[in-house]
Amino acid sequence: MLTSLLAEALAVTFDNLTMTATILDCAEEAAEDLGPEARQRLALVHTGLAMAIQGMECDELQQLIKQSELFCDY
Repeated sequence: MLTSLLAEALAVTFDNLTMTATILDCAEEAAEDLGPEARQRLALVHTGLAMAIQGMECDELQQLIKQSELFCDY
């Protein structure tokens, strides 16, 4: 039971992280209008997303994600 709950949580989290990273990459041009501090903070968001996604790319975690009922291999 707890393993399936973990699998679902990981699947949703991984999907949201990758979707958010894609959206921010697409909206990068709009960031040019931001002030220096906001651009610096946005860079921190990008870094945090990249680190979180990299952390989820562990083989064992990916196996759990693929066991999820919510998993879709696009």
